Amino acid sequence: MSDSPISFEFSQNLTSIQKSLYGYILSLLPNRSDAEDVLQETNLILCKKATEFDPKGHFQGWAFKIARYQVMSHITKSKRSRLHFSNEIIDSIPTDDFDSEKVQIVQRALQKCYDLLPNHMRIIAKLRFREEFNLKDISNQVQRPLGSISATLHRIRQNLSNCVHEKLSAYDKEVEF
Repeated sequence: MSDSPISFEFSQNLTSIQKSLYGYILSLLPNRSDAEDVLQETNLILCKKATEFDPKGHFQGWAFKIARYQVMSHITKSKRSRLHFSNEIIDSIPTDDFDSEKVQIVQRALQKCYDLLPNHMRIIAKLRFREEFNLKDISNQVQRPLGSISATLHRIRQNLSNCVHEKLSAYDKEVEF
């Protein structure tokens, strides 16, 4: 870190954007653990570069740009990840327009839709998306054929996508974004 201490204003700015910054990072990475790691790395970089920030500039845009580079770096380092966006896609996502409130609305809708899945689908979805099991391990865990697991995951994705779209459509009618 640099010799000069972080200003009170800088620390206030950094604290005020933590939820948005985490939401932005989480929107680019497949799981919470990776997003939390990248958030910590991003915060360290931001603190190290505190003296480089122009107080007249847009703090959130600057922070999100650094976060985007940290996400790309994380993806490059973690070749083991089966699901991630390419650096080109991440680079094309605007940072100034990110709306953490919208992300939270989508996450709540997704959770409600997940809760509506039949129990056998919830189990498979949890193993695949939260526990990050591969298809073979899921097949062994639930004692169903590999092809059946693949087809079920396809139906789960379709069900969740349709349900989330319906919930967001209903929400849009109630409240304008």
